[in-house]
Amino acid sequence: MGMGKTTKYIMKKQLLYILFVFSFCHCYNGQGLLSYFKWEADGLETEKFDRIAIDVTWNHWKKSPPGINQGLYSFGFGAYWFKDMPIGKKSNAAVALGFGFESLNFHHNGNFTTLSSSPNISSLVPFPNDSVIRTNKLAVNYVDIPIEFRFRTINKTLEDRMKFNFKLYLGFKAGFLVNNHSKYKNDNIKFKIYNLDHILPYRYGPYIRLGFNKISFVGFYSMTSIFDKNGPNLIPFHIGISWMRF
Repeated sequence: MGMGKTTKYIMKKQLLYILFVFSFCHCYNGQGLLSYFKWEADGLETEKFDRIAIDVTWNHWKKSPPGINQGLYSFGFGAYWFKDMPIGKKSNAAVALGFGFESLNFHHNGNFTTLSSSPNISSLVPFPNDSVIRTNKLAVNYVDIPIEFRFRTINKTLEDRMKFNFKLYLGFKAGFLVNNHSKYKNDNIKFKIYNLDHILPYRYGPYIRLGFNKISFVGFYSMTSIFDKNGPNLIPFHIGISWMRF
């Protein structure tokens, strides 16, 4: 009985291995393993571009409350996948719909607090001047749905476009908040506070990607504050570098 089970197990493993090899060979011979992820330079298929985007950004608020200074090392990271939909074969224009995640950090010298006279309103006030602050930041993470209107140069061969491939992508994205916290650290204590009061659970705004080949400049301006009407009015924006491929 044990021998029969062992034989069946080996046969199942062999069958799965054969199916895997067959699928791999079919993918490789049918369209090429690498061509699935790269440009179809000289084929008849509609060409698709830049389905993966990785962003590294520098973040800032449009206007800080009185006494609040923002740190220079406020960086963010974003990763997006797009469905590129060219408007015709060999077209210079396309529409792209995507899905992604972005994490933003804002370093500053303030403290999020509520006043005893207004317990339903939170504000951002500076720490005393004699405070020794090692780390003090606000972190917000969003899941986004972006849409882009894409304009790019299309050359005849892959070799030509690797030398010069200009792109201008105009986008708009909307997202919802999945996590937020503030982090504070000095010489004696450190702590994190999750789910700050009056954080707005969504955001939206326009953005742009402008560049050549794989590297682009990216800029985003939020049309919403990080907090709702009962919190500090912090309108974020960011600029950075975007790596796009496949």
